[in-house]
Amino acid sequence: MLPAPSGAAPPATRLPRALVVRDPEPEELRATIDWSDWYLDDADGIGAWGEHDEISRLLLSSIAQLARERGWTDHHAGSDRFFAWVREEPLVRVSPDVYLLDHRPAPPLPKQWQTWLPGHRPPRFALEIVASDWQKAYEDVPLKYCQLGCPELAIFDPQAAGQRPAAGRVVLQAYRRDPDGAYVRVHAGAGPVWSAALDSWLCVVGGGAEARLRLARPGGKGELVPTQEEAAATEARAREAAEARVRELEARVRELERQGHG
Repeated sequence: MLPAPSGAAPPATRLPRALVVRDPEPEELRATIDWSDWYLDDADGIGAWGEHDEISRLLLSSIAQLARERGWTDHHAGSDRFFAWVREEPLVRVSPDVYLLDHRPAPPLPKQWQTWLPGHRPPRFALEIVASDWQKAYEDVPLKYCQLGCPELAIFDPQAAGQRPAAGRVVLQAYRRDPDGAYVRVHAGAGPVWSAALDSWLCVVGGGAEARLRLARPGGKGELVPTQEEAAATEARAREAAEARVRELEARVRELERQGHG
């Protein structure tokens, strides 16, 4: 299981507009509901547009590096896997672009997580990347993740990172379930925003088509958590520098020995 977040959250900031999402009341769940607007077919929402995969890949790789640094041994991070929560309506589901589970599941991974089954739990953290029909995404996505039971949701709208986004569009939103059970929008704007689930900052790097979502370390210094590839390249450079230093010292020793025998 992942360790509990450190609790080193940043000071509260004034929100442009705080939104609260609530779970359905028991009588509402028992009522006849037309869920069809929320049906998600197998091909829906997977790899929806050009930069989608790159955004997901970078964040997933940074989460993997963060897990390595912090010694997380029982977790699973993934993408584009269905999560369903209504037993009678298995097509009522979401497919997070990035998600983090507290426990590493035994292989093989299920095609669909079904939270009414033993061992099938909602993700601790989920990211949704807005691709099209942004107004519907802004309205429906928090409702879905609230009902799924996901403690923390980030909504990244890279197309709002341009110079003139449509009125009402924001680059980064974050929802978090508070102790009273309400699903509260705790951030709507450019970022960065604190992720309690990841114990790190979520920040937007770049703009326009090159906007990406990255992790930054706690402490407020803005140091990005590297991707696995970036960390490997840094380690390789450090190793090469150390090996060059060793070769230089060995050459000096040989030169001193030669002079001593001269």
